Amino acid sequence: MGNSRITAPSALLYARCSRCGEEYSPDVAESLCEKCKGVLLMHYDYRQIAEEVSKESLERRIPSVWKYSELLPITEKPSIVSLGEGGTHVHECRRLMEQLRVKRILVKDETTNPTASFVDRGSTVVVSKAIESGSSSVCCGATGNLGASLSAYAAKAGLESMIFLPKMLDLGKLYQMIVCGAKVELTSDYVAATVRAERFSRHSFLVTPYNPYFMEGEKTTGYEIVEQMGWRLPDRIIVPMGNGGHISMIWKALTEFSELGFIDKVNTRLTGIQAAGAAPIVDAYSRGDSVVVDAGKVETLALDIGIESPSAGDLALNAIRSSGGTCATVTDREILEAARLLAKSEGIFAEPAAASTIAGLKKMMEAGSIDRDEEVLCVITGAGLKDPVTARRFVKKVRAVETVIRRVEDRRLTTRLGPTKLRILEIVSTQEAYGYQIKKELEEQFQISVKVPVVYQHLKELETLNLVRRSSVREVGGKPERHYYTLTEKGRATAKSLGTYRG
Repeated sequence: MGNSRITAPSALLYARCSRCGEEYSPDVAESLCEKCKGVLLMHYDYRQIAEEVSKESLERRIPSVWKYSELLPITEKPSIVSLGEGGTHVHECRRLMEQLRVKRILVKDETTNPTASFVDRGSTVVVSKAIESGSSSVCCGATGNLGASLSAYAAKAGLESMIFLPKMLDLGKLYQMIVCGAKVELTSDYVAATVRAERFSRHSFLVTPYNPYFMEGEKTTGYEIVEQMGWRLPDRIIVPMGNGGHISMIWKALTEFSELGFIDKVNTRLTGIQAAGAAPIVDAYSRGDSVVVDAGKVETLALDIGIESPSAGDLALNAIRSSGGTCATVTDREILEAARLLAKSEGIFAEPAAASTIAGLKKMMEAGSIDRDEEVLCVITGAGLKDPVTARRFVKKVRAVETVIRRVEDRRLTTRLGPTKLRILEIVSTQEAYGYQIKKELEEQFQISVKVPVVYQHLKELETLNLVRRSSVREVGGKPERHYYTLTEKGRATAKSLGTYRG
């Protein structure tokens, strides 16, 4: 065994590597196998659980992630940290069914979780484990939802949180982290964020999308689907795929309920959806491979599924194939159209990563790979207002609304621009400039000392305000690409009105 075995006071037996089968103690501290770096999965004594829990007893419990506590790896109930996650509604989407001409479409709406994403299911379990292990802080490298969720649960638990983020991120999620008191550090990209988190874990409890405790929380989506559908399954379940953990753990949940005798057999086809600009799992499936390789460059507005190297990609492939399912890619345009369609048809506003399931359903149905007489359930993983930049796109063609929004933005603009942003506008008004160049000008001209990632965050926010835009991308002397910025028309007008225009 990789670690010394301990006697668990529950039905939890051990963690096992999903790749080589090496077994670890049930309180394992690692997220990956020491031998082969495979993802670790928790295993339970299902005979014991079947003696303690029945379908009828579960139905009598209050809807929550923790109603399935016998199937979760927390052995000390006083350690549990909860914000009321789980128990999310399954909608029957009649108007969407009429428009897409599919027999039955159901939506599992995870936007109603405490921080508006399915990630809360994992956070409640992993932060509870951090408490159980005596940790005083948690840390992670995240694209967005994980950082927002972890910071909220850490705040509830009285823990400090340190979140490492790529400079390209959804601002709504950043705001959530900051208001919950997290310390935030920007890095060049997601890979760099995870590396920084791993180094920081010497001082903190590391949370990753493939942490075995975090993943156990994710599987409760599958439990709820079975129970909410009257202890049966739809023909197909469609799930967004970033790291691949959610779809993998839904499959684990279904097989566990089958093992317990709560369902006769697992007879649903799992279907995973990735953005066309970041599709390493779909690429591996198409090649017939069992191992997922890095995607290389990631290009998609669906940031939470834009993962270059999916940590649970191999598990996702296994889940899809074991269920007789499939996977597909969708473009950013198809994602935005799907988000608008879902909101207008059913009143559910999904962020791009979440709307990918509706885009996938529509695309695959039109291609004939999903039959119109199927009963399909789409998992909507996160809320649209977590990504205000993308949400803003939906009003550009509505002139009356656009006018109102611009008036409100203009009135608020001067209070939102601090001294650093004002000086950046002044610098960019004279020339195209890139991040490091702006950093030097701030120091030399205005004695403002900031790090380059902070400069890029200011530029991102100025882009959101439509004050600056990326004018070009250049590679100089074999160094990494530089993104150059210039003022927009609104930026020039604003700089002139504020007396910072030097063009």
